[in-house]
Amino acid sequence: MSRDRSITHGQRRQRLALVGLGALVLLTVALGAWQFSRALGKQALAETYARAAAQTPLVWHGGHAPEHYRKVRLQGKWLLDGQLRLDQRMAQSRVGVEIVTPFRLTDGEVVLVNRGWLPAGQPIPVPASQAVELVPWPRFFELRATPPQGDLFQNIDAARYAAWRGAVPVAYARAVGAQPPFVRQTGIPGVPMERHLAYAATWWGMSLIGVLLCLRFYRTTRASGVRDDRA
Repeated sequence: MSRDRSITHGQRRQRLALVGLGALVLLTVALGAWQFSRALGKQALAETYARAAAQTPLVWHGGHAPEHYRKVRLQGKWLLDGQLRLDQRMAQSRVGVEIVTPFRLTDGEVVLVNRGWLPAGQPIPVPASQAVELVPWPRFFELRATPPQGDLFQNIDAARYAAWRGAVPVAYARAVGAQPPFVRQTGIPGVPMERHLAYAATWWGMSLIGVLLCLRFYRTTRASGVRDDRA
């Protein structure tokens, strides 16, 4: 009787282990599909960016904001007294700051323009051009709110700028063209499509390994059960 109970208990543990391994396989399949869907989204975004980049730059003095990634030439004036720095930004394998300068359009609306990265402590040049491309507001994740220290921010959005300066920005943009010593990002912000595909391939590779382990574990468990029955 005790031997039969031991065999049943052992088989139950093996089945639970097999179920757990199968759940891990399903999880890695789902994570791979998620990364692949993100790669498809980045591909669609790349096509949108290419179409916007092919259009003639637009003169914008206010009113309805053009679509994202459209190159525009702002009409109005820079508001240097509302300029801010985004801290702990990386470029050229160094930590520095990104300079965000507000621009007041002719109709009075404000656009925040990311003029690029500078090493910390570098003097900030005055703007040399009003050519920008409109981009989505930066996405960020914080465990808790991080209030600015003077003009030094950890992250920025329209509400944070409005709380700091009073005016609610209507759009976010980044400067285009070279203006040393600024280091400026080009192309689509964020993780490139190729990296998402690499992540998907990694997860699905783990899925394949998991399937093979499941099959081997199942065959081993089944063979063990057959031997026990014969005994």
